[in-house]
Amino acid sequence: MVSARACRRYSTAALLLAGPFGCLGNLGDLDGSTPDDPGGGGDSPPVIGEPPEVPQEIPEVSACAAPDKGTPGPRTVRRLTVEQFEATVRDLFNDDTVTFTSIFNDQAVLGFTADANGLVIRDSTAGKIRDWAEATAAWAIPSKLSTMTSVTCRTLDESCRQEFIRDFGRRAFRAPLDDERVKAYDVLFADEESFDEGAKVVVSAMLQSPNFLYRREIGTPDPSNSGIYNLNQHEVASNLSYMLTGTMPDAALMSAADAGALATPEQISLQAERIMTERRPEVEAEMMRFMRGWLQLNRLVTTVKDAAVFDLTTELRQDMMAETTKLVVDVALDKGGTFADLLKANYTYLNNNLATHYGLGGAGGTELTMTMLNPGQRDTGILAHGSFLAGHGGSRISSPTQRGKMVRTRLLCHPLPPPPPGVDPNIKITEEKMTTRQRLEGQHTQTGCKGCHGKMDPIGFGFEHYDAFGRWRNDEEGLPIDSSGLIIEVPEGEFAFDGVTQLSDYLAQSEEVKECMVRYWSYYAFGDTWEQDGCTYDVVKQEAAANNYAIKSVWLGLAKTPHFTRRVQVEDE
Repeated sequence: MVSARACRRYSTAALLLAGPFGCLGNLGDLDGSTPDDPGGGGDSPPVIGEPPEVPQEIPEVSACAAPDKGTPGPRTVRRLTVEQFEATVRDLFNDDTVTFTSIFNDQAVLGFTADANGLVIRDSTAGKIRDWAEATAAWAIPSKLSTMTSVTCRTLDESCRQEFIRDFGRRAFRAPLDDERVKAYDVLFADEESFDEGAKVVVSAMLQSPNFLYRREIGTPDPSNSGIYNLNQHEVASNLSYMLTGTMPDAALMSAADAGALATPEQISLQAERIMTERRPEVEAEMMRFMRGWLQLNRLVTTVKDAAVFDLTTELRQDMMAETTKLVVDVALDKGGTFADLLKANYTYLNNNLATHYGLGGAGGTELTMTMLNPGQRDTGILAHGSFLAGHGGSRISSPTQRGKMVRTRLLCHPLPPPPPGVDPNIKITEEKMTTRQRLEGQHTQTGCKGCHGKMDPIGFGFEHYDAFGRWRNDEEGLPIDSSGLIIEVPEGEFAFDGVTQLSDYLAQSEEVKECMVRYWSYYAFGDTWEQDGCTYDVVKQEAAANNYAIKSVWLGLAKTPHFTRRVQVEDE
């Protein structure tokens, strides 16, 4: 364990430097530290304010007023999400078996846990981080020292101490340590009686430091543009790595930052393409984190189902998510396809378990294999996947409202107000034999309900050939299914359709869907929206349009926005 005198020297107040992430005034110096504390804290914690209110709907676009689309967003410091934190620790120690206690409880906002204003460290979290850091350092130094650092010396002389501090600190903080910070950590190291004990103290302190726990996007003043701050090379490297892989930069990216080789859009693109190829597993996982949040696919895991109607087992849910993952990866990364391709894909990936559930043939065994969808078998595209249909179904019956709301708010970015207070959202089941559609049409015509439900339910009715568990049906309660639907308040005025395939065909050609994807991906990648964020969206749309709106081009287009490499100082900082 870390010695008592080291704990006194390294105050846990460092961990309390986590007020609202958009407000740099709560983070000491703009580099996230105070000059006299290597970990980033002083002897007493700063005042921590309440975080800003998080959005319930994707915020409206703030129009870009700059002719050159060059206006970036504000400087910020944001904590690693749980997934980023755990991935970073595994990479830092080069060990996938690292264990974690429950430290953070990230708030889900708009389907993601990436909202910078929802990620705060306060109260008991600081103590949990301290305990975890001490335990991790005590585990790592005896067993992982040779894999967590390239330093081979094991003596207590100043040269060896500082070589270790610089090497491990550069990786932990995703940036080189300056001499002043090295000397401050060296004081902690030198106070111990052996190399291992000193290394434990330093590693524990670094794991608790804001420089490890936070992503800094601060920059330095641009001498030729008043009010503009250019992110340094290591901030750009960190941005690129976390955006594409969800974890810390690899050695090649850090070397590029060291060499100043991330200074131009072309250099950043070169590294992005390398990462896409060389770090494919992490890239696939990060893409699916976005897709699961944007399309609310995580509901498949959390939605409660009535086992008395059908037992949607954990294995079947996993197969459903694996089906969607394989299609997304194939379309987006293997084929360089578009979201329209995902909506219209005439093939999917099935095993015997999933094919039986869907009522399809052509697949056997436990492994998912590509299966063509013949006309009349099942609707094509991702919106006919069980991951979406079961996740947006009720416990016993389908939910046209939830399915329609997802299309309205997630694919078209049309805001919807919350339901009036005191309204029971549950469908009332009566003894009379009726389809789910008939029940909703009767109950949602009431005053106060029709306005919102008229924007959701008619879209969701197009999914009525699928029950709450994603199974095809031709009738319900012995009554024929009516899958005709209607989308209102679209550029065409309204669009009538019948079934999922026709709905998907419409969405595949919709400019609103393309723009909506850009807005959600920007929010996920950058953790916020800001004044004139329309400049960022415009640049991504321009890049994507030049590449037929390939999913990959939308993703990589974010790295070409002004916000990716520059920031502004906002008045309330």
